[in-house]
Amino acid sequence: MKERKFAIISMTTFGNKPNPLRIVQLSISKLRGDYYEPIFTTNINPEERLPNYIQQKTGLTDTILLKAPTFSEVANTILQELENHILVGHNASFLHYALQSEFKYLGYSFKTPQLCTVRLAKKLIPNMTSYELPYLSGVLNIPYTASNDLNDDNAAVAILFQRLILLDDDEMVISKFLEPKVEKERIAPKNIAYQKLNALPNSPGIYKFQDKKGEVTYVGKAKDIKKRVLSHFYNTSEKEITLCDATYHIDFEPTGSELIALLREADLIDKLDPPFNYIQKKSYVTYHIVPQKNRKGVLQLKIERRPFVHSPTEIFLKRGDAIKRLIALTEKFRLCPLQTGLKSKLGRCTHGEYTECDGICAGEEEIGQYNLKVENALDYLNNENDNYVLFEKGRTKEERSFVLILHGVYQGYGFLDNSQSVSSLEHLKDMLDPKKHSYHTAKIISSYTQRNPWKIKPLETNGMQ
Repeated sequence: MKERKFAIISMTTFGNKPNPLRIVQLSISKLRGDYYEPIFTTNINPEERLPNYIQQKTGLTDTILLKAPTFSEVANTILQELENHILVGHNASFLHYALQSEFKYLGYSFKTPQLCTVRLAKKLIPNMTSYELPYLSGVLNIPYTASNDLNDDNAAVAILFQRLILLDDDEMVISKFLEPKVEKERIAPKNIAYQKLNALPNSPGIYKFQDKKGEVTYVGKAKDIKKRVLSHFYNTSEKEITLCDATYHIDFEPTGSELIALLREADLIDKLDPPFNYIQKKSYVTYHIVPQKNRKGVLQLKIERRPFVHSPTEIFLKRGDAIKRLIALTEKFRLCPLQTGLKSKLGRCTHGEYTECDGICAGEEEIGQYNLKVENALDYLNNENDNYVLFEKGRTKEERSFVLILHGVYQGYGFLDNSQSVSSLEHLKDMLDPKKHSYHTAKIISSYTQRNPWKIKPLETNGMQ
């Protein structure tokens, strides 16, 4: 073990996968045999605002980090210190990914052997209650103070690693962990030259498996077309083997973004009905707000649950979403909670929870006048709500993509040159590739907007906001 050189890494990061992680604190120490030496500890300027939870955790501020070096300024030092060393850390795969992410942001690749003290401890000290560093330090009597000092963390990880080395007879476990990963054995394509598969692009998009007659048998989407297609040929399940054996050609369409890929996949499955796509062929239930006249001729609104059929009106994937919209309509148009199903008590509605109605429930409002308010509410629901556009990456650096939603209904997507300014809704419509509004497109867009609310760009139906 003495001939191996180890670099103990500790760091503080923020950000989420798969987006670039930013390192704001980094500590590197060296371990060779019994000799332990701290190399350097530094703050790193992430070149963006520091999240509040990091400020509270570390005591760092944007002002402090403005004086710190950027990652690009310490990148060469990091590479020099890690050269010919094995990266060791508590959750080493995450630490390695964070460094990879920062180097990728600079346009460089980064890969180095790594050993995780969590994995080693699980193997060499099984059945522990926890494998967090504070717990292991307490059980193994390792000096450790729970603080924000990376030097303390580094020293504790180094001692833990030395203890684990002593438990590893003949270095069997560590040597096993350091062995290069054996690549999955792929199933040799029967009907396609492997060179054609290897020539697929490493970009987001959709791909289509086609049979001997050129008929599409499967449509898929991917962040990385090549990687995803090859994964089908690595998979040894009966379904995948049958699919790959029936495939004679693979076509693809780059989309630039995963959102467009998801929408394009849903569109093609609906149009082509490929035999190997099962999930989107199920019948799905959605919720609608629909009008219905009672015996007195009063227009009532109710939430109806029924299988999805293409409709130009807004659909709701959850009953709770439909109820929220119905509450908003009731308050905006002074509708009666009894007539919209929000209250079930007979007689006059009681107020307090909702805006006071004009008395249709007590015969104080004319039915025709009330019905007109309901019609206005329905018109608002179907024509005035949720007009927005989502902008995403394009297929090249020179363009961007967009998704258009009008009145809560998906209209389609298109691509714009980055030099083009969008001044009106009509301009977007000119560049639009119209698509069908479906359960799946509604679900895709709903999920996307919930995760990325800042990407919603509201617009007026008569122009851009």
